[in-house]
Amino acid sequence: DCHNCLREGMKFTRRLCVAAGIATALILAVVSLHVLSSIEKQRRYDAHELGEVFSSRLLDRFNETLGALYLLTNSVDSQNGSISRFDELAANLISDFPLLRALELAPGGVIRNVHPIRGNEVVIGHDLLTDKTRNREVHLAISRRQMAIAGPMELRQGGVGIVARYPLHQISDDGRSRFWGLSIAVIEFPSLMRASGESDFERLGYRYQICWIPPGETVCKLAVGDQALSGDTAVVSKIGVGMAEWRLMVQPSRGWMTSVEYWLAALIVVFGGLLVGVGVDRLARRRAAGSLASSPG
Repeated sequence: DCHNCLREGMKFTRRLCVAAGIATALILAVVSLHVLSSIEKQRRYDAHELGEVFSSRLLDRFNETLGALYLLTNSVDSQNGSISRFDELAANLISDFPLLRALELAPGGVIRNVHPIRGNEVVIGHDLLTDKTRNREVHLAISRRQMAIAGPMELRQGGVGIVARYPLHQISDDGRSRFWGLSIAVIEFPSLMRASGESDFERLGYRYQICWIPPGETVCKLAVGDQALSGDTAVVSKIGVGMAEWRLMVQPSRGWMTSVEYWLAALIVVFGGLLVGVGVDRLARRRAAGSLASSPG
């Protein structure tokens, strides 16, 4: 009878050990998932904050540089569309706004004045109204009488830049306003990125991408950064500029969670369950041994 009791007790002990181990593993799994989720949530928050800070600096530098375009626009005579000493004025503005690559005037939509000439010869005589690859923003600027932003994109003269175009209207003799042309600022995009703290991404261990959506389109065109990034996984910050939209995507270089962290959580779950199961088994065996020692006969 004692042997039967002992066998039954051992069976019960094994079941108890298994149940305790499984219950512990389940509890540890839930806790581990919660901890991993909290870590990822914090990392996404940090990435979002980094993106927002960078976006704010980028917009600040960009808007500061647009001051040159407003000054150029205000220098154009609204009566006859003329501007005195264009090259001198443009040279001074580019000196004061170092992110500028060029300033241009396009009477009738055709670029006639460019400073500096060197490196920008190819754009002289370029008809912005008939160029189907670039005239969408121009026509929107004219019809809405608003500044239009194009880019970051590959420039005709080479390199990557942002082009800001401001429509100019002339007052005719009968008092009516009619389109005269465009004042244009070309901003050196790599310089803008550096001035905005682009190096922070690599220094802090992040991948990034900036793309832009032209007016009337839905596809975001890659401007700079890691083309493999996706808005489905990365943190996305939207930056509204003019009639265009920029998107900044940020993600840790090693991913939101590493395989080491997942394996560590799995090991904690497995070994935690095993340790509790073994501990319960040892405790039950000690109690059983004590009961046998104290039993009569």
